[in-house]
Amino acid sequence: MTMRTRVILFFFVAASVLASCTHKEISGNDPDKLFSEAEEEFKDERYLQAIERYRDLKNRFPYSSRATDAELRIADAYFDEGAYLEAESAYEVFKELHPTHPRSDYVQYKIALSYFNEVPDNTARDLSAAYKAIENFNILLEKFPSSEFSEKGKDFLQQVRKKLAEHEDYVADFYYSRRHYLSASYRYAALLKDYSALGYDEEALYRLGVCYYHIHMFGNAKDAFRRFLEQFPKSSSRADVDKLLETISKTKTN
Repeated sequence: MTMRTRVILFFFVAASVLASCTHKEISGNDPDKLFSEAEEEFKDERYLQAIERYRDLKNRFPYSSRATDAELRIADAYFDEGAYLEAESAYEVFKELHPTHPRSDYVQYKIALSYFNEVPDNTARDLSAAYKAIENFNILLEKFPSSEFSEKGKDFLQQVRKKLAEHEDYVADFYYSRRHYLSASYRYAALLKDYSALGYDEEALYRLGVCYYHIHMFGNAKDAFRRFLEQFPKSSSRADVDKLLETISKTKTN
């Protein structure tokens, strides 16, 4: 057998196999069967193959209820694949196309969770995804307060708020350590206002008072220190606060 004949035979066999596979893939006219096949791919964690099957179903049966199911499962496949940006976009499109879908609460939850999963571990990096996550978790809680996903949404919302509090504290401490007390005071005030009861209040309130003291805003310093003593009477910083209040009192008297 010549090389040319072998090549022709190879391509003939390959074309026959491909035609057989293609025929098998497009021969079905049952959207439920196609959806089931896509679900098998999804179950086996072959997400990209599953997405292709869902898309094929959508294209061939655009008016079937399974086409809508396939749209949602495409978003789920992206999410489980870890492609959160693509998942968020797919969920958003689904939400826009099907605003009254019975699983709208689930879709909103997954939009928020997609943003949550994009939040970097390092709080010194860009945290814009955290703000989007908070926005979308709040939408979930406002629109679907009795949803089965509400409690999980609250937990994730608390986690992402703590991330932002950590970032605010990091920036405030950066300014404080370099004695940029005015800039630090803005950050500590924002931390106390926007992210209270997340574990930063004691140090933030103490350092806010110290910042005001150093920039000679003695009235503000006294207010901060008095709040500190009311909320944290047993703090290890109490002695320092008492001394600073005494110094402020003498300074104002003089």
